Amino acid sequence: MNDKSTKLLDYVQMLDHDLSVGSFSCLPDLKNRISDGRIQTQAELEGFFLHPMTDRLVRQDGAAIQAIYEAAELLDIPSIARIDRLLLGQTLKAQELEAASKRGKKLVKLAQALYPFLNLAVLEEMVHNNITPACLATVHAYINYQLGTSCDQAVYGYMQSAVYTCVYGTARPLNIPRPEAKMLAGKWTAEMEKAWLLEKDALTKERFESKASSPHIA
Repeated sequence: MNDKSTKLLDYVQMLDHDLSVGSFSCLPDLKNRISDGRIQTQAELEGFFLHPMTDRLVRQDGAAIQAIYEAAELLDIPSIARIDRLLLGQTLKAQELEAASKRGKKLVKLAQALYPFLNLAVLEEMVHNNITPACLATVHAYINYQLGTSCDQAVYGYMQSAVYTCVYGTARPLNIPRPEAKMLAGKWTAEMEKAWLLEKDALTKERFESKASSPHIA
């Protein structure tokens, strides 16, 4: 994986757990399932990665990254904002929206510090004018588009970082040695990459598809 294209994901994991990859809910959801006793074995853990998490990362976040690439190509800024809001959920409570907005501003600030040579005015405008909070998938997609990374590679980097974060974050309570956790993370990431290649052209993108419109940001 190109380090330059996933640098933001690496720093986010180190600096702020609230900005962890795989949207904002994969790791907390997984930990809740373990603490509730719904996941107790490696087989049950694999079931989580190959079903709900694959659905989230491939069919939701992957499709959104693909749609953001298409919108960025058209300079369709309103569509990027709409995709971001859909990723975060339309039913966020006021308190949750405020927290998401704060995270988004921190995320864009970090992105600009890591990529000072990129023009991130689009993202800055969206977060500072409270158009949309800007979640990690959105920022990751937009940065990678500007870097010239292929959409597939952007999706792979996002999925890989999410899987490794979740596997390492839950290996201890399930008594999985780190070498084995690394092997499992690689295996499950590969399965998600296969799913992406098989499904990306057939994924329903109605809720994410771009509709050309006049951008309001230069």
